[in-house]
Amino acid sequence: MIRQIAWIAAVLLAMGWLGTGVMMVDTGQKALVFRFGAIARIEGAGLHLRLPWPVEHDERLNVTEARRAELEASRLLTADTNLVQLSLVVQYTVGDPASWTLATDDPEAVITGLVQAAAMASAAGMTVDTLLTTGRADLERQVLQACQHAIDERQLGVRLVAVDVRELSPPGPVVDAFNDVSSARGDRETLALSAEAYASKLLPDVRGESAQILELSRSGAAQRGSASRADVARFEELHGAWLTDREAARVELHAQALQAIAPHLRIVTAPHDAELVLSASGTTP
Repeated sequence: MIRQIAWIAAVLLAMGWLGTGVMMVDTGQKALVFRFGAIARIEGAGLHLRLPWPVEHDERLNVTEARRAELEASRLLTADTNLVQLSLVVQYTVGDPASWTLATDDPEAVITGLVQAAAMASAAGMTVDTLLTTGRADLERQVLQACQHAIDERQLGVRLVAVDVRELSPPGPVVDAFNDVSSARGDRETLALSAEAYASKLLPDVRGESAQILELSRSGAAQRGSASRADVARFEELHGAWLTDREAARVELHAQALQAIAPHLRIVTAPHDAELVLSASGTTP
């Protein structure tokens, strides 16, 4: 009887021991199968067999879950020698379970250190105004790229999903001063926009007036040119008459001068020995 119980117990123990060689890997997981402490193979999701413990054992890792690491706030020096308070959140997944397990004892600490170093390098290349206004997205992109490159060089088996800025602000002691500067900058931009709007409103009127003045100038120039050409033609005509008959030209010029001085006078040209008779209607020789 005792021998039968011993056999049954031995069979149960053997079945239990053999049962340690059965493993069920859930969806989204990968199983690292170790044989005497060394990685023998990697199994995906599903039912698998391995040699019973202690010959082989497994460690299972979720390779689809986005892991999250938060970096403590730290002060960084910008390109224009200002300080900013920066806090980051890193999301990553395990791409290579073997590298993740064997590369280092604490891979998350290595990742956060690399992210911190990349953030310091990126902030050192930007001004404080850029960082606190439009440079947040550039900072996140630069840190992600630089850190992923460093991770790949160290073969940590990690793929970064995102690097997000949780806090980016001036240090506490200078917040009020920075806010004053930001307010002044905002006032300057508002005044600049107002000036541009005022200029945009005036420009059409100014352009219209300038076009009108230009048109008047062109018209005046055309009239002056026409009058000048007429004067030149008249001078040439008088010059020709002077060359032909100087006395007649002199009399004609004298008559024109009197006509210009007294336009209502009637001028009659007569020989010096002619007799003139004045009448109510005019003068007759």
